[in-house]
Amino acid sequence: MMIITELEFNCETGQEVQRTLTDTEVITLQVKEARAEAERAAKEAEEQAKQAEREALSAWLLSRSDLTDGARAAILRAMTSSSSNM
Repeated sequence: MMIITELEFNCETGQEVQRTLTDTEVITLQVKEARAEAERAAKEAEEQAKQAEREALSAWLLSRSDLTDGARAAILRAMTSSSSNM
């Protein structure tokens, strides 16, 4: 088990006391850190998925020979402005 200490400050007495966290406090801290890391990873994966979708839509749009350059440009602009609102 990891040993972690914290510094407590008593505002009434002005004393600082260093104490070792209990095993439960250490586990709670580790769980919070793991949860935060999982949330960061999930957010990053979501952003990567959104980017991949935008790239796939752009590639599909550019491959459409039945659209004029102006129509493609307008659709790409609309995609870009709507993706920034996500």
